[in-house]
Amino acid sequence: MVRDVPSRRLAGLRNVVMFGNLVGTSFEELRDAGPAGSDWYKSIRKKIAESPVTRLFRELHAEFRKRDAAGVSSQARLRTFNYPADLDKLGKRPPRATELFMGDEIGGTGWEVVLSAERRGRFYVVLPAEYGTVDVFLSGTAIVQTSRDPRPIDIVDTCDRYVSLLDDTLRGAELLFRV
Repeated sequence: MVRDVPSRRLAGLRNVVMFGNLVGTSFEELRDAGPAGSDWYKSIRKKIAESPVTRLFRELHAEFRKRDAAGVSSQARLRTFNYPADLDKLGKRPPRATELFMGDEIGGTGWEVVLSAERRGRFYVVLPAEYGTVDVFLSGTAIVQTSRDPRPIDIVDTCDRYVSLLDDTLRGAELLFRV
């Protein structure tokens, strides 16, 4: 679990941010599934829109996607990587993965994944230090705050809360739409 392996936390955060955005888009698509979809979406929209954790992850997604405006840059330095022999060192390849990327616009390494005929997503992994490093540089990026509490936000707990909110909402959709 990411909580137990600090080196996996950044990859985990990226996955939660990107996954949450894709799930949110799916919720919006269900809205157009007839009267039942419209009623369901109205019932969850306020709950999701008013959630501080949802706002946090939407802002993080926006920051990740607007790399240049956010003052984010990345630099990859590979020492050695024997393709395809070293792919196993990156962990299990996710289903429908099409290609490997290293040092993307938010400093990540991972797999491009086909989600549907029209959509692709990214699954992030940790690049083992023996192969190289990917550094992310921030300059002028706004700090995302969900309260006036000056203590640092525990990102693992926050990710847990966000994923739980998404999971509860998905379970409700499964029951309603018999997916």
